[in-house]
Amino acid sequence: MACFSTSSTSLLNNMRNVVSLSDFSPLYQFPTQNLGRRFSKKIVSVITQPSARMPATTGSVKSWMTMTEKLLAKTSEKLHVVPGENLWVNVDVLMTNDITGPGAIGVFKREFGENAKVWDREKVVVIPDHYIFTADERANRNVDTLRDFCDEQNIKYFYDIKDLGNFQANPDYKGVCHVALAQEGHCRPGEVLVGTDSHTCTAGAFGQFASGIGNTDAGFVLGTGKILLKVPPTIRFVLDGEIPSYILAKDLILQVSSSDSL
Repeated sequence: MACFSTSSTSLLNNMRNVVSLSDFSPLYQFPTQNLGRRFSKKIVSVITQPSARMPATTGSVKSWMTMTEKLLAKTSEKLHVVPGENLWVNVDVLMTNDITGPGAIGVFKREFGENAKVWDREKVVVIPDHYIFTADERANRNVDTLRDFCDEQNIKYFYDIKDLGNFQANPDYKGVCHVALAQEGHCRPGEVLVGTDSHTCTAGAFGQFASGIGNTDAGFVLGTGKILLKVPPTIRFVLDGEIPSYILAKDLILQVSSSDSL
C-alpha cells in the first residue's frame, strides 16, 4: 500500500473517487493469478478524518494536525491551524529562475524602492536554467537582469554559468533549478520553500512545505520574507494491491492527477 497527499482546495468537493488500476495499461491483463492474496484493483481517495487518539501530553501541540498543518502552524507561529485559514507564513527559502526572476525583481523594486534590500540574502536562491544556453538576445537579457540583481544584493546562492564554451569551467552552475535546490542543501525538512515555478512543489518530497508562487507574491517575499497562504485541505490516496512491474511511480501519479478528485 502507498499513501501520499495533495493540497488542492478543489478536493473538498470530491469526498470519494475510485480509479481502476486497469486504466494504466489497456494492452495488458492485470496479473492477479500469481499473487498470494486477493486484493482490490482500485485507487481510493478519501478526505482525512480526525485521529481518535488523545493529543500529546508534552510539547506545544495539543490537538491533531496533518504534516502540512504542523509545518504552517510552526512557521506562522501558531499553536493550531485548520484548513481554509489564512496565515502570514515566514518563508525559509525563495527560489527564482531566469524566466520569472526578472518579473519578481521588477515587482520588488516597484513596491519597495529601487535601492531596497532583500529580507535575507542567504535565503534567496537564484538559478538561471531555462534560457542560459540560448543565443537569443531577449532571453539573455533575463539572465543579465539576474546577474545585476544578485551582484547588487550580494545574493549568496546564485548558480550562474560564465563560460558557455566550456561547461566544465563553470563550477557554480548546477543545472535544473529543482534538482539544484535538493543537491545544494536548500530542501530541508520542516521548512517552507516557495519558488516562481510550478514544479517547486516537488521539494515536498523532502518533508517540507513547498509551493510555486507568482511574481507578485515573490516580489513581496523578497522584501518581507513573508507570504499569505491558505491552509489547504488534505486528501489521502490508498493504493490497494500489488503494482505490476510495468507500472512506475510516475504512471501512478499521472493517473491519480487525471482523476476528478484533483
